[in-house]
Amino acid sequence: MKAALIGQNIGGSLTPDMHMAEAKAQGFAYDYQRFDTTMPPFDGMSLKGILHRAEADGMAGVNVTHPFKADAAGLMHELSETAQALGAVNTVLFKNGRWIGHNTDYVGFRSALRSEMPMASIAKVLLVGAGGAGGAVGLALIDQGCGTLRVTDTSTDRAEALAARLKTARPRAQIQVARSFENADPGGLSGVVNATPVGMDGHPGMAFDPDQLAPACWVADIIYFPRQTELLKRAASRRLRTMDGSGMAIFQAAAAFHLMTGRTASPERMSEQFKQLVSQEREVVA
Repeated sequence: MKAALIGQNIGGSLTPDMHMAEAKAQGFAYDYQRFDTTMPPFDGMSLKGILHRAEADGMAGVNVTHPFKADAAGLMHELSETAQALGAVNTVLFKNGRWIGHNTDYVGFRSALRSEMPMASIAKVLLVGAGGAGGAVGLALIDQGCGTLRVTDTSTDRAEALAARLKTARPRAQIQVARSFENADPGGLSGVVNATPVGMDGHPGMAFDPDQLAPACWVADIIYFPRQTELLKRAASRRLRTMDGSGMAIFQAAAAFHLMTGRTASPERMSEQFKQLVSQEREVVA
């Protein structure tokens, strides 16, 4: 069985290794490749062209990451309910000449939040980043019981579009758009989630300044390479509760593995593999 990950600057992604390790543990061969659009032969290729190539190569499916999740949704023949609600796809299955789009980021973040922050208040949460992953995080927060969800993005139009999409999917949800982090009343927030690429390898920096948050506020980052971003380090230095992106990565990978292979993955086993991979990367850097 074969699959791949499509995205920009994905050399540090642990998803392929987690998938292959889980397949090995279950006793079957699984070749999971990286299709990095910043490198030959994929640089200059359209997403549609890469999907056609993957399908022609006999792959069961592909995962799609930044910045192609919204574009992928527009190329599908069929969308799952969640992918349709979000207008974003991170898992594509090839079935009888049809492309079927799913979104496992939603279940990934929701499962991570339940597992790692079961008692955290989500009365008033700010979502920073209204891209494909941001939509999944926003919907997960709403379905988990978020009282008021505020959305901000460098593009106010994009933030408003996501707020409208989430409102359509969940009409009773309280959703507001903030023009900036500063305009979102940071001192009155229960939690903040960074759903932008700022902080990941190739995109250094922080999407917002956690120094403006109240002591009881928590901070989550969906980035997991590096696992401890500058944002989370700064938040931790203020003794704010934090959640890195590893849990979301593990749970979404387990869900995608099930979709692609038809076999149930073990999140616990994937978590152990993730820890080993992170440890190995640290040893290489050292």
